Amino acid sequence: MTRRTIREKNILFICVDNSSTSQIAEAIAKRLAPPQIRIYSASITPGGIHPHAAEIIREVDISISDQHPKGFESVPLNEIDLAITLGEGPEKYPNLPAGVRLQHWSIPDPQHASGGEAAMQAVYRYVRDEIDKKVAALFLDYWRNLAH
Repeated sequence: MTRRTIREKNILFICVDNSSTSQIAEAIAKRLAPPQIRIYSASITPGGIHPHAAEIIREVDISISDQHPKGFESVPLNEIDLAITLGEGPEKYPNLPAGVRLQHWSIPDPQHASGGEAAMQAVYRYVRDEIDKKVAALFLDYWRNLAH
């Protein structure tokens, strides 16, 4: 049985402001991706990285201190093979070049959570763990193939 190989060499994670979910996804993907894969994140209106995002990603020994919110003009869109949008519903994003495969991961934006500090941290941890599962599944066959 032939397993799926990684065809997507350049992956872009997109969210509304590139301050939480797409930053978390970029950091996790960079940690789990095969070496030849390039990972990006961006948005239409980049904001600042949310402190909770930086905090909860450090809990799993990943740092996003070298990352910063980016707009689409900072990403080589013509080289992107797979774009993954994150959020509760489809947002308005610029048209991507022909040939870009588009996926949507319905993951809530943790910035919209309400409650005290403990509740906010719980939501951010949930989002981090959901992104981690989906990113791991994205690269699972590649790493399985190396083991055989």
